[in-house]
Amino acid sequence: MAEAYPWQHGLWQQLAGRKQHAHAYLLHGPAGIGKRALAERLMYLLLCQHPTGLEACGQCKSCSLLVAGSHPDHYVLEPEEADKAIKVDQVRDLVSFVVQTAQMGGRKVVLIEPVEAMNINAANALLKSLEEPSGNTILLLVSHQPSRLLPTVKSRCVQQACPLPSDAMSIAWLADALPDCDEQERVDLLTLAAGSPLVA
Repeated sequence: MAEAYPWQHGLWQQLAGRKQHAHAYLLHGPAGIGKRALAERLMYLLLCQHPTGLEACGQCKSCSLLVAGSHPDHYVLEPEEADKAIKVDQVRDLVSFVVQTAQMGGRKVVLIEPVEAMNINAANALLKSLEEPSGNTILLLVSHQPSRLLPTVKSRCVQQACPLPSDAMSIAWLADALPDCDEQERVDLLTLAAGSPLVA
């Protein structure tokens, strides 16, 4: 299960508490604040067979398959090599997945991160899936640099800004994450990381 960071509580209430989910979300903000974890947590909830409140149960077959990395109705699209582009052939494979029927009878969920790694051809190949989503498919796009995205990609998603947490919240979290560092060291690390606690 994806980690729930304390600074994401309000974002989670907005996303998970929606009565009707959009077919595509764009989670955008600085690197190192847990956008991928937020998207994965939402993916668990959307695919869970027995959610409790705003959380996946963690016990059903769907949750177990996600933990094992073998859920047939989830798809993660990311660069094949770190810091490289997402290629158009990868997006075509994704589009083939999107048009299929969900094997477990519920939703299909796609996670793309970072979406700005798509070149222009790959982004254009994705547009049809964003314009005409297939069945009960939800796309979760994660971006660290939304200014690099095609306007047509952004306009077809519900955009959710994920801001930096406050320094006080980040320092409190780092106190648990880095117990061997004193407070000044944690402050220095956070400063070097430009306020991103997961980078610090």
